[in-house]
Amino acid sequence: MRRFFLLALTTGIALPIASCSVKKEASLKNKPVVIETLISATESWNGDPYKYPKGTAQMTLQRITAQPGFKTPLHFHSQPGIAYLVKGNLSCGTTDGQALKVVPGDSFATSQDTVHYCESVGNEAALVFVASAGIKGQELTVPYKN
Repeated sequence: MRRFFLLALTTGIALPIASCSVKKEASLKNKPVVIETLISATESWNGDPYKYPKGTAQMTLQRITAQPGFKTPLHFHSQPGIAYLVKGNLSCGTTDGQALKVVPGDSFATSQDTVHYCESVGNEAALVFVASAGIKGQELTVPYKN
């Protein structure tokens, strides 16, 4: 009886430890974190060289949902920014005829100081995240006035 008890006790301790070490070993094969740079840019998609405005820096991250057919009025941004399209499709264009087509999973450097528009094209709402490096108190989007 005593041997049975020791065998049961040893098995009861050894099996959980063995199974934990197998799980730990398996989890070490997976990287604990994966960092993937989606975009790094010194200029916008249409060639605007990036420059930072003077003032108190303010970083902004926006989640923008644009229904199919929505088109922004002509505007520009006085600060650099980057964008990532999660779903939907975007079409952007400048007043001088440059064009950008964006599909889900694309990231792009937003234009700076160039008058442009963007439109949600297709049958699905566009979901885009936009990060801007502006200054406190300054509008991120400036309407263009002819």
